[in-house]
Amino acid sequence: MIAQFEAGWWPSWELFGDTVVTGLLLGAVLPLFGVVLVLRQQMFVAAAIGQAANLGVAVVLALGLGATHAGGHAGDDGRGELLALGGALAAAVAATIAALRALSRGATSLEASSVTTFLAGASLSIVLLAQQPHGLVEVQRLMLSSLLCVGERDPWLAGGFGAVAVCAALRWPRRLLLWATDPGTARAHGLSVGAHDVAVGAFGGALLGWAMWATGLVFTFACTVLPVLVAREVIGSLRAVVAVAPLVGAVGAAAGLSFGNRLDLPAGQTAAAALVVACVVATAAARGARWLRRRGGRATAGAC
Repeated sequence: MIAQFEAGWWPSWELFGDTVVTGLLLGAVLPLFGVVLVLRQQMFVAAAIGQAANLGVAVVLALGLGATHAGGHAGDDGRGELLALGGALAAAVAATIAALRALSRGATSLEASSVTTFLAGASLSIVLLAQQPHGLVEVQRLMLSSLLCVGERDPWLAGGFGAVAVCAALRWPRRLLLWATDPGTARAHGLSVGAHDVAVGAFGGALLGWAMWATGLVFTFACTVLPVLVAREVIGSLRAVVAVAPLVGAVGAAAGLSFGNRLDLPAGQTAAAALVVACVVATAAARGARWLRRRGGRATAGAC
């Protein structure tokens, strides 16, 4: 546990510097894709994509082509781990593009498909690796969360994903918002909705697949949707939500790292719990504010 190495409020930089940087960057980057899912009211798709990535890893390991995240086969020079990661990315990208295409076509069965994908990934990955102890441990790790498995290249990858997302948001803000909020209107204005589905799906799938591989499902899912929900409750402007959600995600990740280190708790789950608490508080505060405004409005009307 972290606390065995560092008893303060922050993990030791020498031991966990990569974990800190990757966790903070993912906390800020994942909500940028989560905005799309929240706008289209399909937040559970993120969990389904994560389990699709899990199944992709399981298939590669079951075929004997890959290696676990903790270490490769003797003499494979890391190729086995790259193959397993490739399975996660391929499955996640395919699932994301399929989901976005279904949303743009107005499919009504996407929620059922998301549930089916989630359960298929959760069950089949275990079934495929039931006789392989090391592979089974890897799948169970992915289903939970472990920021301690972050590697030395992961901060650079997280930063790269963040740079691409920020550049796209700054370069095509109106186009992306129109595509995300109303594909029908975007199509009527001559926007290639299918091309956007494929491009954003490839980026979002790669981001979620790699985040799932590096940190696990709980942390990835929480950082994708919860910061957006918090920002939406606190701020009314859509553009402001896009700007504030990454900050909320980074603060949630920082809280998980800090409290996890201090209280000897797993950082990924602690970050998810902190974001859940923030979402509950933000929702309660927003509802309380709306109730006070309605009460004030009725009192004003009665006085008139």
